[in-house]
Order: sequence, then structure tokens, then C-alpha cells
Amino acid sequence: MGRPRDASPTVLERAGTAAAGIGAPGTGRSRARAVLQWGIVVLIFGFLLGFLATQWSKLPDFDWRFEPGWLAAATVAVALFYLGQNEIWRLIVHALGEEIEARAARAVWGKSLLARYVPTNVLLVVGRVVLAERHGVKRRVTLASVVYEVGIGFGTAVMAGAYFAIQLPALEDQPARYAVLVLIPIVLTVLHPRVFAPAANFGLEKLGREPLPHVLAFSRVLLFAGLFLLTWAAIGFGLFAFAASLHPLSIGDLPYVAAAYPVGFCVAVLTFVVPGGLGTRDATLATALTAVLATTVATAIAVAFRIFQTMVELLYVAVVASLARARD
Repeated sequence: MGRPRDASPTVLERAGTAAAGIGAPGTGRSRARAVLQWGIVVLIFGFLLGFLATQWSKLPDFDWRFEPGWLAAATVAVALFYLGQNEIWRLIVHALGEEIEARAARAVWGKSLLARYVPTNVLLVVGRVVLAERHGVKRRVTLASVVYEVGIGFGTAVMAGAYFAIQLPALEDQPARYAVLVLIPIVLTVLHPRVFAPAANFGLEKLGREPLPHVLAFSRVLLFAGLFLLTWAAIGFGLFAFAASLHPLSIGDLPYVAAAYPVGFCVAVLTFVVPGGLGTRDATLATALTAVLATTVATAIAVAFRIFQTMVELLYVAVVASLARARD
């Protein structure tokens, strides 16, 4: 049974309605809307600059060295990670029955990504919805695409995290470590339409939003899950290559180091109120890397990689936004 019609809207419903109203057309609202949108831009970049300054101040003393080859490989891998996840979102939108041109989709996804540096990540969703609507994508479809994107992305990160646990050097002689593989069928069960759709619709209802406009077939979900796993492999290799550019690493450490990134991502998602997972993801990553690196080195690499990844992210957003403008 849902909430009675005459009941006052809940806090979550009011928040959802307010977020949905940003960018909505209305007589006499143009100036106020422009001020609000520019205010959001300033807010995002303010938090982004603060984020970078905070990360820079956390860099420990370290005998830095750079191997250009590994650094170039890391740059390509991280860029492919962003491009891959961007394309997955566009494909999800297509699977939900809407179309958005590729360059426009990359610009929408990239620009909205910057909003995750604002606490709670709400502006990321709002920005995606508003920007996509300008290209003809219905708001509820964009919202549904984000629900699927986050759900499948987080689920596959958990699956990759299970592999990380198996690779832990401290558990090398413990056969029981393979028990963590039970997370894989659990994740797949949660992502099944019969489980995921009701759960997603329940959350949307609490926000006062309409249910999913279309439920993806499990075959589509599995396809997107496979694509997400490829992007986790890309960013994982990027982390390894970046670490190798600063400190000698054995190629045998690649699987462990690569699987550490999705673990940090999971922690960042669970602490979504923290802008960009500031501190939580980095601490998790640093702790994970101490299995193969000294604590000081692991901390330096974790913090430096966050700064490096943010720089690549900004470059990616600048490129896709410029390409979209050039086409227009």
C-alpha cells in the first residue's frame, strides 16, 4: 500500500520534486533559472578546486620519480575508463527507448560527472537529467538510466572486489578465501529484473518520482555488467601503470593492484555524502596497496593517483564538451 493521496509529501518527495524542477520551463523563470544554473557551476568548480587543494596537501614526503612510458599508459587507460563508462550510459539510454547523439551524450555525461565533487552527489543526477533533456531525452528515462548505471556499476565493482579478496597476500594459504565468490551470484540475483526493478521503483517512489519507464531484460543487464567489468579492468591497469611510473612494481602484482580500485569505488559509493569519495576511497586504496608497497609509498600513490585521475577527468570533459560544441 502506498502513502494516502491526501498526506503531506515526505522530505524525500519534496527533495525529488525540487531537484526535478531545476531547468524546467516556466514563464518568468528564465532569469532565476540562469542565476541558479550559473550558481551551480560556480559551486561545482569551487568544490572541485577545494578538492584538489585538499588532496595536494595530503601528499606525503616521497622520493618521486617518473617513468614516462608507464605514465603514458596510465593516462590512456584512465581515459578509456571514462570513455567506456560514458558509452555504457549512452547504451543504457538507448536500451530504455531513447536516443541521444554520441557526441552530445559524451558531453552530457562528462559535464554532469563534475558535480560529484559536491556533497551527496545529488547534483550529478540533476545535472544529467537537465542536460540530457536539452537533447530530447525524457527526464524519467535519464533518471532510470542513472539508476541502472549506478546499480550495475556498483554491483560489478563488488564482483571485482571479490577477486581482490582472493588475491590478498595475507589470505594466500586460506582456502576459505574463495567463499567470497558467493558475492558474484548474490550480485547477479540483485541485478535480476525481478529483484532490481521493484527495489529501484521503491526508491523512486520514496523520492516522489515515477517508476522505471522500462525494465531492462536480464540479458541486457548481463551485457552492461560485462562492459562495466572491462572498464574496471581499464582503470585497474591505469592504477597499476601509474604506481609503476612512481615506484618499481612486479608485473605479478597487477591483478591485485588492479582489483583494489573497485574496492575503493565501493567505499566511495557507500559514503556518497562525501564529495567524490574524498578521503574514504583514498584511504581504502592506500590500505589495500600496503599489501605490496610500504605504507608511505602506498599512501603517496593513492593520493597522487586521485589527483592524476581528476586531471585526466577534467581533460576528458574538456575534450568531449569541445567536440560537442564544434558539431553544433
